[in-house]
Amino acid sequence: MAVGAPPFYDNQHGITVDMVRQIIDLIPSLDETHHKILTFMAMSGDRDGGRESIQEIADYIGFKPAAIRNRLKVLVSAGVAEHHLVAFEGCRRPVSLYRLMLPELSRLRDSITVLDKSPANLPALPADHEIHTFSNEVFSAMLREENPFFVDNLFCTVLFSALPVSRRLIYEPYPVTVDWYGQDVPVTLRPLAERPVCKADDLRFYIGLITYLAELVQTEGVPRTVVEGGAWTIKVSDVLNVMGLATNGGNTQTALVSFERLASTRVELAALPQQIMQRYGFERAEQTFQALSNFGIYQKTAKVNKTTFITFTLPPTINDSLIKYGKDFFKLSPNALRYNEAYFLRVHLWAKRRLGQNLNSKTLDHLRAWKEISPGISFKEHIKRFNEMVTRFADYIGALREDKVITRVQSNMLIPTQPSVGEGSHKVINATVNVFGYVLRITDTHIHITRDIADPYVGLGKDSGVLLDSVRSLPASVVDKA
Repeated sequence: MAVGAPPFYDNQHGITVDMVRQIIDLIPSLDETHHKILTFMAMSGDRDGGRESIQEIADYIGFKPAAIRNRLKVLVSAGVAEHHLVAFEGCRRPVSLYRLMLPELSRLRDSITVLDKSPANLPALPADHEIHTFSNEVFSAMLREENPFFVDNLFCTVLFSALPVSRRLIYEPYPVTVDWYGQDVPVTLRPLAERPVCKADDLRFYIGLITYLAELVQTEGVPRTVVEGGAWTIKVSDVLNVMGLATNGGNTQTALVSFERLASTRVELAALPQQIMQRYGFERAEQTFQALSNFGIYQKTAKVNKTTFITFTLPPTINDSLIKYGKDFFKLSPNALRYNEAYFLRVHLWAKRRLGQNLNSKTLDHLRAWKEISPGISFKEHIKRFNEMVTRFADYIGALREDKVITRVQSNMLIPTQPSVGEGSHKVINATVNVFGYVLRITDTHIHITRDIADPYVGLGKDSGVLLDSVRSLPASVVDKA
């Protein structure tokens, strides 16, 4: 006989607390509240063959019954609970019953990765775990020296310049030669699980993800599951909030697609620069790296409180850096992450890499800039995209000014000199633009980079005169133009 009001739960399968502990260990994406619910159901369910109201679980945990129902739906999708509709005296319609169960092995794999497609399509780690060799060696060396800029050299030099800028999805290995400390380094982006390799656009969401994790660790600490070697489980909306992007519309889906491509791409380097080999004493020049592993979309179809979660693991030493230091090695201006223009982000990262932490200015010719910004395309194509980036950014700032999102003074700080047609052989548009922290003075032959010392992210200032508070403050027409 059921006790209390519906909906109900029971434990007719006789799942013990010890079994629950094993389930928890096998599904790291379940959070602490899910652990408490499972344990309580195992301890108190099916008393004398009857059913119990989920109100008991709510009273035990301190949540409202509606919140418990949402979490029980998660457990059903994870394969550790069943949902039945049963008759109940006094109710004209069937009521819900949640029953604790042992998940099948195939469902367990789904719960860990929770992808829309078959688990057979998931990227698998090699038996020797070589996939993390590069991150282990490089990041361990960096952590010993506590030199965060070295991470910028890794991600902003090796990764950003190697990622394809084409809108066409690439399902074949993508070779490119990148410039690293003045040496040509052959890099191959290898797709996994029959998915496309990641693109330049995807990097901003990865940086936004790491930025959010660093803030999470600093404010709330490291989740227990992560400390014990499990996966991170976070809301996509939290990453979008850090990036200053609206959580409605298509941003969530765009972020999910980017994360999926990052998780299905392995970066293979045929060599390391001699400077790196000698500095850190590496014995092997060939290295591999994968930004995300064990990635899954958590409750995408049955959303919890209309929220989409992702679960993933990071390279071990990135995890270690977050757990040990809580540092944000990837921190960029929110404006640079918010502005949706892939080539703009490449140029921003290139300027960040070129000035580093010590230089205030640097001058390079356009050929050198091309090799460092986008060596995977021709010089002519690079100039075309560079020109488009400059003019689109100027139009974007002009639209912000027209819609009174920013003032004339702020507009002039971002575009000190309006774009004009160049007269040189390369046909480079001449202009002076502030790409959110780095001022680029572009001539026919060279690019002169200067640090904006007033910018709080790359300079010495505590407040930015051009920092946009939130994309939600921007008119829809302005966001579309970006």
